[in-house]
Amino acid sequence: MKLKIRSLVIGVMAMVTIIGLNFTSLSFATTSDLSANKAFNSEVEEGLGYFRSLVREQMPLAQDLRTAIASGNLAAAKNAYVDSRPPYEQIEVFAGSFEDEDSDIDARPYGFDDGEESPDFKGFHRIEAYLYRDGDLRAALPYADGLIESVKSLTAKLDDSSNFSAESNFEGMVALVTEVPAKKISSEEETWSDQSILIFANNWKGIYSQYKPFASRLPSKVSNRVDAAYQACLASVSEFTIRGQVGMTPYSQVSIAERGKISAAAYEFRAAILEARDTLGLG
Repeated sequence: MKLKIRSLVIGVMAMVTIIGLNFTSLSFATTSDLSANKAFNSEVEEGLGYFRSLVREQMPLAQDLRTAIASGNLAAAKNAYVDSRPPYEQIEVFAGSFEDEDSDIDARPYGFDDGEESPDFKGFHRIEAYLYRDGDLRAALPYADGLIESVKSLTAKLDDSSNFSAESNFEGMVALVTEVPAKKISSEEETWSDQSILIFANNWKGIYSQYKPFASRLPSKVSNRVDAAYQACLASVSEFTIRGQVGMTPYSQVSIAERGKISAAAYEFRAAILEARDTLGLG
């Protein structure tokens, strides 16, 4: 059985919100809800435009990864793997709107009842284990082919605006902005490649890219808080960038104190995004 981890996160967060409310006040897909989403169509489309450009960057990077794996050069394959990671780690913000593609591209073993033994475990993290842990290019190759097909499917999903709305998009932002400090920082996001810092940074960039179109609708106090929190997140990992490389300092070299600073910045970014969402009436 495939476990939809991000759906579970969103569901739990929704239940926490519901607890304490008067249940007689709850309703679904009300006229006001639909009107609110429609009112933000231009903001949604602006954000989607950015992700559509990213997925078109993702395809040649996935193809380059496949080529490098097929070449038999392990070092080249590892480099291509790292180079291929950033686009989807931004697009991941909207994972709840394309759950099958997200699972096929970016699921980790704990998302499946049988772990790595599950035939549904594929995508980047399957390839990561074969390259960095096992050094097995032959085993990785079919999954590189599958990754290309998954990116094709993702492209189609992103091109269909009916898959997205202001409310669902903010759900995705909140889910991922929570997941980074609640899970990713406290564990090894990139267990075998050691590139967790790269993932955090691109998750934050993706979240901010989808928030930004809504900024002009917010009081300056709220938008300034989001901007400051986002910049603080980037600053918390800036010392780990490596000039001329996509990859960043291995996470295993980041001290506990440094991880603590990253976590504190990430939680402030979460609080700011939540305030923005609630101010817009999209909570």
